[in-house]
Amino acid sequence: MPPTPRASRFALPSPTRRRFLGMAGAAAVLSSGVLPACSSGSGGSGGGSASEATSLDGLIPTYIPFEGVSPDIPGVGGAPDGFTAYPTEFVPAVPEPRGRGGHYTAMTPLWGPVPPGLGNNSFLDHVNERMGTTVEFNFQDGNTVIDKMNAVIAGRDVADITMIPDWVVNLIPQFNRAVGELFEDLTPHLAGDAAAAYPLLANLDSDAWRWNVFNGKLQGVPWPAEPFGNWVLYRRDLLEEYGLEAPASPDDLFAIGEEVNDPDNNRWAFGDFNLTMRQIFGAPKQWRYENGELVHMFETEEWRASIEYMRKVFDAGLVHPDIVAKGDNAKELLNSGQILFNQDGIGAWHEAYGQMLGDSPDFRLDLMPVFGAQGGDPVLHGNDPSAQSVFVRKGMDPEQVEEVLNVINFCAAPYGTREYMDYRYGAEGVHHELDDQGAPQLTDLGHKEVNDGYYFISGRPQAVTESQYPDFVQWKTDWYNHAVQYAEEDPFAGIRIQRPERFSAAETPMADKVEDIIRGREGLDQLDQAVADWRRDGGDEGREFYLEVLGEHGRD
Repeated sequence: MPPTPRASRFALPSPTRRRFLGMAGAAAVLSSGVLPACSSGSGGSGGGSASEATSLDGLIPTYIPFEGVSPDIPGVGGAPDGFTAYPTEFVPAVPEPRGRGGHYTAMTPLWGPVPPGLGNNSFLDHVNERMGTTVEFNFQDGNTVIDKMNAVIAGRDVADITMIPDWVVNLIPQFNRAVGELFEDLTPHLAGDAAAAYPLLANLDSDAWRWNVFNGKLQGVPWPAEPFGNWVLYRRDLLEEYGLEAPASPDDLFAIGEEVNDPDNNRWAFGDFNLTMRQIFGAPKQWRYENGELVHMFETEEWRASIEYMRKVFDAGLVHPDIVAKGDNAKELLNSGQILFNQDGIGAWHEAYGQMLGDSPDFRLDLMPVFGAQGGDPVLHGNDPSAQSVFVRKGMDPEQVEEVLNVINFCAAPYGTREYMDYRYGAEGVHHELDDQGAPQLTDLGHKEVNDGYYFISGRPQAVTESQYPDFVQWKTDWYNHAVQYAEEDPFAGIRIQRPERFSAAETPMADKVEDIIRGREGLDQLDQAVADWRRDGGDEGREFYLEVLGEHGRD
């Protein structure tokens, strides 16, 4: 195995990917259960609908693995592979331009300054030349992407290529109907063996493809997601300064919190980590099916124990006052050492490294070990298999659709390919140089022009590739390879569900009540009434719906 490279002043093209992953994780925190997956039914009545993903096999590409570079740390059980160094040679995946010289628009999110546009950006020129097709970007502020995409869908004003994060799709009213009106049916182009014409798309995970079937048609190209979205990050460097080891139980975590908490010196133990504690105590993400009964997370003793634990943490004064007041500066507090533990999207880890290591080379974060409570196993809540969808505008000629799919295919090139380096870092010697470890370093021109527009045009197999950060690849892949054994056995796995509207709506007041209880604004004795109100306002209706889904799919 190649050695882990030393730290460097490496700079990614922009923070878009990191922000995207962090926001996706934040979206999961907002919901007490899962966000509603897009259904293949109409979903227009508010009553909910469902379709079994395994029934969609005839609509998705035949999986054909792309033989690229071999990982240094293979992922197990669905965990991503790890690469501790850049390869010495990059594998060509699309040796010749496959475009026809067409010109197409693309709408993707962007976090950060808008780069120079087409005609004033040699990075765009380089990638477009490599593809044989011109892509002109219409970047949208990632912080307001929900509002923008709602307006775009409502106004029926879509680009030729449109990327929409799946958690945004879930929040767009009547999206199931709009998707067929606005976007191309890709089934004839990609279903089954037809996908062999686009080998890098055929390399994408089948479950992720199934998540892009709407109304019985394949309409989106997926971004395969990492297995889990959120966990607790902790300041490993500061814990080592205290001479403390990472916790191995909730009691350990609380004891560490008491030891390191020092408000007089502007240091608190914790941010909020309510979602992680639900998993540590073994509560389901949404439903548990046992002995013929469907029990919601809110009705489990494990969930209640996690709420009681979090209330104990807040009552002990171990949480930073900004977090108690629901402030949104937890990342900054963790990076500055004002707190030592904080729940976040897993992508926030290398976001912090990118911000901190240049000036603080000894800065180290790690994911808190996965452990259970009271001698039991944790239950880790998995992501949906696709994190975003990329759509092709309806109404183009078949030849144009094929050219756009060739663009998407190019942008699906995985880590270790020549094409990946092109759309991520531009031309060597112009936009980036390779350092002594073979890792790309952006030039001054690269910092100005390189962006993640092409990166968001397609997904690719997930991998841990940030070898420029010391210890990162080894620590993260080790954590994943351990954590996947505790992935939840979801009774609805493989069934894509549009939840009933009343059931979804009942979660907001419930989540608000739980926040008040955890933070001490309401008593723990209010929990029973909150659950009763949730059942009355939509919880029991949701239970009936989900029981019907189990019966319809032979899982009762």
